[in-house]
Amino acid sequence: MRGYTRSPMSIGMRTIGYTLSGILLALTATLIMEGAFSLSLIFGWLISINVFTGIFYWVDKINSVWVGESPALSALKMRIPETALLLLALAGGSLAAGVMITFLPHKTNKQWFMLRFVGIFLIQIALVIYLFWGYLP
Repeated sequence: MRGYTRSPMSIGMRTIGYTLSGILLALTATLIMEGAFSLSLIFGWLISINVFTGIFYWVDKINSVWVGESPALSALKMRIPETALLLLALAGGSLAAGVMITFLPHKTNKQWFMLRFVGIFLIQIALVIYLFWGYLP
């Protein structure tokens, strides 16, 4: 493993790559569910984006504890940027993100991350209340 260097891809490009990967996977699964099960697009989207958001949080958690003490393994791990995880939650995967944050526990000691996640979650709750009941309290 000697001589291994990290990918020259910037954090911004990795964020875009991971976010778009999750969204495109969820979109593909949504269209498959809509065709195979006649499930509405909105429910198919919510199911699939939550599944893939959960997978991304789980993979990031595995990579955060996987390496142990080995510097050679540490050079190989590729973490998912926090912004990409937040964007997947914003795209509709906040329920899975909340479950992963609670039960893994993942990112709970990062105040920056948790404040933004709670903000996304509260905005989505307000949006659901507005869409289904037509008003905000």
